[in-house]
Amino acid sequence: MIMTIFILIISVAIAFVFIPKLKKNKETKTIVIFSIFLLIGAALNIAVSLRIKIPSPLDLITYIFSPIKDLIVSLTK
Repeated sequence: MIMTIFILIISVAIAFVFIPKLKKNKETKTIVIFSIFLLIGAALNIAVSLRIKIPSPLDLITYIFSPIKDLIVSLTK
C-alpha cells in the first residue's frame, strides 16, 4: 500500500515538473499524450507493486501472427 502511494506521489511530481513547461509552450497535444503515458505507466507500476499478473504484449503478438505463420509455412511446403 505504501508503494502505491509512493508511485502516485512520484507520478504527480513528474506531472508538476513537465506539464507547466508544456503549457507555457502551448503544446496541448503533447500534454494529452504525456498524461496518457504517465497514467499507463503509473497504473502498470502500481499493478506490479501489488503483484498483479500482467500479461506480456508478446503473447498478443504471438496470438495474432501464429495463424499467418502457419499459412506461410503451409504455402511453402
